[in-house]
Amino acid sequence: MRKRAVILAASVALCSVPAHAQWSGALKADGAWNLGRNNSENIDFDLKYSGSKFYAGAGLTLDHSFLPSVQTTSILDVKKEQSEYYKGECKTINPRNYKAGVNIDFGYFFNPSDVLSATVSYGFSGKDEHSSLETERYNGLSREAIQGTQIDTVSAGSHNITGKINYSHKFENRPDARLEISVSETTGMNADAKRRITSGAFYSKPRNYATFSCLNDFDTRLSASYDDVFRFSGSLLKLKAGLDYISNQDLDGYSAETMVNGHWRDSTDYRQSYFYNSHSTEPYVNLTCSVGRFDFSVKERVQIYWHAMLDKLDERKSREDIVGLFDKFDFQNLLAASVTWRIDDRNRLALNYGRAISRPDYKKLCPTLTIGNSEGEYFIGNSELKPEVTDKINLGYTYTKGIFVTSLDLNYRDRRNTAEKVIDLEKSKDITDPVVKTVYTWINNKRQDSFGARLDLKMNGRDVKAEIWAGFNYDIYGNDKTVSKEDFNYELGTSVNVFLNETTKLSSSLVYISAKQSAYNLKGEDVVAGIRFSKTLIKGLDLYAELKDIVDKDRYEETWNADFNYIKVSSTSQMRRAALLGINYTF
Repeated sequence: MRKRAVILAASVALCSVPAHAQWSGALKADGAWNLGRNNSENIDFDLKYSGSKFYAGAGLTLDHSFLPSVQTTSILDVKKEQSEYYKGECKTINPRNYKAGVNIDFGYFFNPSDVLSATVSYGFSGKDEHSSLETERYNGLSREAIQGTQIDTVSAGSHNITGKINYSHKFENRPDARLEISVSETTGMNADAKRRITSGAFYSKPRNYATFSCLNDFDTRLSASYDDVFRFSGSLLKLKAGLDYISNQDLDGYSAETMVNGHWRDSTDYRQSYFYNSHSTEPYVNLTCSVGRFDFSVKERVQIYWHAMLDKLDERKSREDIVGLFDKFDFQNLLAASVTWRIDDRNRLALNYGRAISRPDYKKLCPTLTIGNSEGEYFIGNSELKPEVTDKINLGYTYTKGIFVTSLDLNYRDRRNTAEKVIDLEKSKDITDPVVKTVYTWINNKRQDSFGARLDLKMNGRDVKAEIWAGFNYDIYGNDKTVSKEDFNYELGTSVNVFLNETTKLSSSLVYISAKQSAYNLKGEDVVAGIRFSKTLIKGLDLYAELKDIVDKDRYEETWNADFNYIKVSSTSQMRRAALLGINYTF
């Protein structure tokens, strides 16, 4: 295989400026050789001019990557009497990604206490993907294999324009107090098109058709915060209070066309439009207090959330025919607290608690039938999905002696209402399309309890910095009444940074991850290694070379149906091995 080297170069010319002005900037560029059939190139450039009353800056980023992968999938019948749903697949994916962006920053100093800044940015990301899917199914209990081939070409593009204004004020009588107000608006358009060709004995008639979808989204954010510090005898209290408001509106249009007698024809069965709105108001108060050898922290955030979705099944219908799918309101209390005991100069003990929330997107909530991914699978959303809530408790101990630091962390995580993708056998049987045999939906009556521990040893020497760690996780999956399966995985890792001299640095890392899946005793093992060499030629100019992910890296995934008797197992091998050359220049 022919190796390709990427040579990147840039030069910056500075003009003479007034004595009070100052220029600053940074350039970062790297390129990867084609090892393991992948390559990537990246350039980031920033330039800033600072004057006595204002500053102005501009930035540019360009990125390209090609990261192929192979995915092997088996759908297995645990109870054996539904053997006609057995399916094996091997998919080769060749994606090429593009990214470009530009931003302009401006700030004006009214006085030392009041600053007004603004940012305008434009970003584009695109993806061209070619994939080939080889499918094999068994014809019921006869076990006669029937095969088919599916070729997909996907083109996706996203354009986003963002504007942000920020105002900051410092109080003369309160040197530690600060008020900030910011508002931003993001407008985006995302479009993707797919073309699929199917053939082989599995498909009764070869099919050749394309799909197109377009999403326009508008994201508005308003934030206001107040920071202050209060000092008492022997103690310190930090206060931050504020309000965040987030509004999102998505307009999603989906359509499909079918090739008939050599001509494209609209397929209204798949033509849909969605209007999704969500609004979140989040007041919060953060308090941090130090008393003696104890540090206390309390973060109280309240999330008031409302979302609604409308469905216009046929774009040619009038607005009066729009159907309301759901309209919901909920309230979440997101509390976080911690206490740290500095026992002495060497020993420290910390206890942390936090709650997080993750909400399903509108595609998981939409209860209408839509065509899914490039494999022709269907998805039915569930408008009754609840947000996923996670409570986490962590107990950590740290011992420091000279350049050596030892830490031990014990953690427990309780995750509820997980939106898990499952296979619905009953709805799969109702599909009349011979190509599609599977319907997915989402349910969240599942929960996960996770117990973990991590031991970390560090050495922070002047010339050598080293770290070695070991950790494990024990996960229990199920619902409030039963346990469905258990997983145990562990991780071992080490990293070393050697400063050969003031300008030369050598770094290396090696991580082993074991992730065992209980069903059929499947086991995924990842070994990730890397080595990096960097050299400072002159002040601000660094060159580096890196070997990355030079061993094996696989990912396993399971999907069960609601009764836990039907399982889809996928293994993805990403070809990410790469050798990088780069430059980093700051002036």
